[in-house]
Amino acid sequence: MQKHNVLLVEDEESNLELLKYFIINFIDNLNIIGEATNVEEALIIYKNTKPDIIILDIQLQEKDAFDFLDLVNFGEFEIIFVTAYESYALKAFKYNVIDYILKPFAIEDLKKATEKCIRRIEERKLFDSKNFEKNNNSNIDSNNTLSIPSIDRVDIINKSDIIFCKSDGRYTTFYLKNNSEYVASKNLGEYETMLEHDGFFRIHYSYMVNLNNLITINKKNSYYFCDMINNISLPIAKRRVESLRVYLKFEFKKKA
Repeated sequence: MQKHNVLLVEDEESNLELLKYFIINFIDNLNIIGEATNVEEALIIYKNTKPDIIILDIQLQEKDAFDFLDLVNFGEFEIIFVTAYESYALKAFKYNVIDYILKPFAIEDLKKATEKCIRRIEERKLFDSKNFEKNNNSNIDSNNTLSIPSIDRVDIINKSDIIFCKSDGRYTTFYLKNNSEYVASKNLGEYETMLEHDGFFRIHYSYMVNLNNLITINKKNSYYFCDMINNISLPIAKRRVESLRVYLKFEFKKKA
């Protein structure tokens, strides 16, 4: 069994020991390559080891996890947050985190999160293979469909079935009505250009939505969100709110 390297970043010793215990005793395909209690230590270990997965807390002594992520290429590894602070969830997902686990947590929470990471890592390996590159030039087949090539096939999906697309570094994940997901080798910017005349709108640097599958636009705590038909609520970047309003030709009601 191939093991994937994981870096643990946690400033509370008891929580760090619990993470280590769970991984060593219950998650066979992870190899702990380093432990850090602050941003500086995490940077040193990251540069020397290049982990596949980083599991980290939010508050790290005088700094926080976002200070660390802003100093590295977070597209090179998968991220799991394990924290007591629910309020940072929205900000965390701007960094393409795989999961956001609240303390206290159970072993099943950690196992599910690491399984997601490993699936994503394996998908990337497939997409980087030479066989995949042979199909890399396949784009849009018709006005109604989109081609998504993989290592041994090309999936044809209907544009109308796409609910939203999520940026994942060099890749884009498509989320469909039937709850299936497809990962494509092109970045979200390229698909934005391809689909901009088909009812798709880039609401955030991480998300593009199919407006035909949009239910409502909600305002929560000064932030706007797109509520999609699959019960997923996606954040609208503040700089995109006005553009979306103009595109959809509507006005936000002001409080009396």
